[in-house]
Amino acid sequence: MMPALAASASVRTRPPVEVSGRSAIRFDEVLLATERLARWRIGATVTYRPLSDESPRRVAQRLLASLAPLSGLRANAQLLVQVAALGHDRGLLNEVLHAAGAASVAVTLDMAAPEQSDALLACATELHPIHGDLGLTLSCDRARSPVDADTACDMGLRLRLVQERRHETGAARKASALAFAHMVERVAGRACHVTLVCHDPQIVTDSLERLRAAGTPVALELLPELPHQGVLWVARTHHLPIRSCVSYGRPLPAEGATAHSPRVLWWSTLSNSLGTLLPMAGHA
Repeated sequence: MMPALAASASVRTRPPVEVSGRSAIRFDEVLLATERLARWRIGATVTYRPLSDESPRRVAQRLLASLAPLSGLRANAQLLVQVAALGHDRGLLNEVLHAAGAASVAVTLDMAAPEQSDALLACATELHPIHGDLGLTLSCDRARSPVDADTACDMGLRLRLVQERRHETGAARKASALAFAHMVERVAGRACHVTLVCHDPQIVTDSLERLRAAGTPVALELLPELPHQGVLWVARTHHLPIRSCVSYGRPLPAEGATAHSPRVLWWSTLSNSLGTLLPMAGHA
């Protein structure tokens, strides 16, 4: 395991590690995307999507290499870490969290597959004292998430609440909306901060009103492959801070330009929605 001081020194001196391959999204392109987002006062949540043949150690090296450039951005960038890609290795995660803390980069642990949730919570429970600004991603559609949210609130973690069931209709869509509302109600007044990852304008409106009524800071995070005009309008009218999730490494599993053109990572957040952007929106 690399000591904390050595890890922070490596962040200062090690250049960003690039991904080879024509279809991979390069880290420098993500840096450009976050700077362009900042022009519209949109923060960035940056995540690395590992290639299929990369080891946990290699993933950790890429994350460490990203910290110094991210800390120097005016885009208020945060790092979203796929703990499963690190093999749930406490040593590697400890190294990344120490270095991120030294670089003053906020970190959120990303949601795992359902069968890996216990391992993710174990890592968060053991290592959360290492980083002063640590968050946890939870799916509002999973039955165990309310209990996991209780654990996260008790540890003082930020919460990143995700609506997974986005394309269903009828009873399933209603159930998903109710599950999201239940999660928001459960953490309102208890979580130190909540980020809503949801593209349903009504759910976002109801959630931010409940959280603000309880005095809980709240922000909106956009996923570039989903419609965003409605929720951007909500953000404009409610002065809600906005972030956008951008990734590098393996392209998103989508068809068309979003999957292959890095430039779309920032423009997809803005296209067809420029009139709904909130000029006074801050970063979360």
